[in-house]
Amino acid sequence: MRLTGIFLYPDLGEFKSEAAFSFRNQTGFICQYVQRYLAARHVQGDGFNRICVICKSVASEATFKNTARSLSVEVPFDMAEYERTARDDLPDYFIGLLEAGLRKCSRDQHLSFEIVEEAIASFRAGGYKNQWVHSTTLFRSAGLKCRLTCKLDLSWFYLVLEVERDGQCIFSQEILRTLPDALMYTHQFKDIELNDHVLAVKNKFGTPLFELDLAVS
Repeated sequence: MRLTGIFLYPDLGEFKSEAAFSFRNQTGFICQYVQRYLAARHVQGDGFNRICVICKSVASEATFKNTARSLSVEVPFDMAEYERTARDDLPDYFIGLLEAGLRKCSRDQHLSFEIVEEAIASFRAGGYKNQWVHSTTLFRSAGLKCRLTCKLDLSWFYLVLEVERDGQCIFSQEILRTLPDALMYTHQFKDIELNDHVLAVKNKFGTPLFELDLAVS
C-alpha cells in the first residue's frame, strides 16, 4: 500500500496546551520530507498507508494498525523538554523523536529503517529545507513557462509562482502562505490556466487563488 503520510505529534488527549498545537504544526516540514522521500522510492506499507508517531509521557512498546489503515507507534515525550528546546535546535529534536518511532516500526518489520536513515541524512544535507516543485506548465504558443514551488518550514507553508517568457523571468512571487498544516494548504492550488492574457492559479474547486495580468507584466 502506497505510503501517503507520516505524522509526529503529542497525544492530544494527554497534552491540550497551545504548545502541543504548535508542536504538531512544527513537525510537518520534516515528516512531509521523509514521506516524499519514501514515496519516491516506492516504499509500501503492509496494510497501512499512514504512520502516526504519537508522543506520550508513558509510551507503549507495541505498534498497532487500525481500521483507518494507519500504523500507530508511541514514543516517550516530555513537554517541558520540548518547551526548553531552542528554536534552532527543534529540527534535530523532532528528528530524534521521529527516528525513535520509526525504529520501532522497523523492529516490528513494518518498515526498513535504513531508508528512513537515508531520508533524514538527505534532509540534513540539504540544510533542513523542504522544497519541491508542485507543477511546471508550458504555454508554448505564448512562450510561457510557469512553475509552482512549495516550501515548508517550522512556521509556514509557502507557495511561489514563477513565470518565464521566452526564457526570461518576468514574475517570481509568493502567492500563498499558511500555517504548515496540509489541511490548510493542499486544496488551495492545483492547476495553472491561461485565458487571453490572464494567467490564473486555480484551486481544486476551479476557483482562482491568484491571477496575473500578463499585459502589464
